[in-house]
Amino acid sequence: MRPRVLVADDDPSTLALIDLALQEAGYDCVLAADGKAALEQARATRPDLVVLDVAMPFLSGDEVQRELRRDRRSRYIPVVFVTAKRTTAEMTARFRNGADDFVAKPFDVDELVARIASALRRAAELRSLNPLSGLPGNLSIAHEIDARLADGSEVACLYVDVDHFKDFNDRHGFARGDRVIAHLAELLSQAVGEISDTFIGHIGGDDFVVLAPRDQAEQLALEIIARFDETIPSLYDAEDRARGWVEAPDRRGRIRRLPFVTVSIGVVPLRPERFTGATEVARAAAEMKEVAKRRSGSGYAIDRRRETAVSVASPTP
Repeated sequence: MRPRVLVADDDPSTLALIDLALQEAGYDCVLAADGKAALEQARATRPDLVVLDVAMPFLSGDEVQRELRRDRRSRYIPVVFVTAKRTTAEMTARFRNGADDFVAKPFDVDELVARIASALRRAAELRSLNPLSGLPGNLSIAHEIDARLADGSEVACLYVDVDHFKDFNDRHGFARGDRVIAHLAELLSQAVGEISDTFIGHIGGDDFVVLAPRDQAEQLALEIIARFDETIPSLYDAEDRARGWVEAPDRRGRIRRLPFVTVSIGVVPLRPERFTGATEVARAAAEMKEVAKRRSGSGYAIDRRRETAVSVASPTP
């Protein structure tokens, strides 16, 4: 869908100019000639971004922004001001109140369109961030994979998943489970280290994606596994660490032994001649992850189907 932009300005010529420029750039526009109409349109149409003049009848741009931020339904809509009033004190106050950007009048229309595009991109990326790990989510992951396919980068996708995570949650509770997820997110960042051209994303739950240079992907998988297996016991109770497993009752009350959580990684080279988009890559990577899970302990599986067969490895006994 085309992004919807609400433009509010009491000058008809300015309103028409911005409307034309945004329509040509691929946006749908909603127009308002005063502050009251702008607020009503924002609540009725739920735009993806609002462009506000400052001096308007009935309600100023600052008052419109203030009301938008008070309403939970419009609190996070990006706001770009177009204003001739640009003293440092005024602009500082607007940024403190939640403005995303501003363009000074008289403005260059290309600059305005570029700033709107930038604000929309930032908003989309922020919405995609996982609140637990702080890492980019599914939208950013898909965009990143598509971009790497488009430019033919020598990159591989590593799909990282925690094994026996539900057992851990059931035994220790969601708060401890969140610690495992946050721990893995930090571990992935450390394992990537100084490797250039990498990307880490959080699909959700205990599933992560790492994009890394193809010739370093297998070594990176080994490094992730080694770090995970070395550090994960620290998240268990002392008696569990001493035993090397967890004792927990099943649904019938019988005590069973649960292994410590492990990690499985599916590795898929991003080959433009094979994949047309992120969905296909994700499907192949998830398949490789399931192959890796077939063996006990932490392990990885590499998709080599263009060359030979799938390669499965488990560095732990």
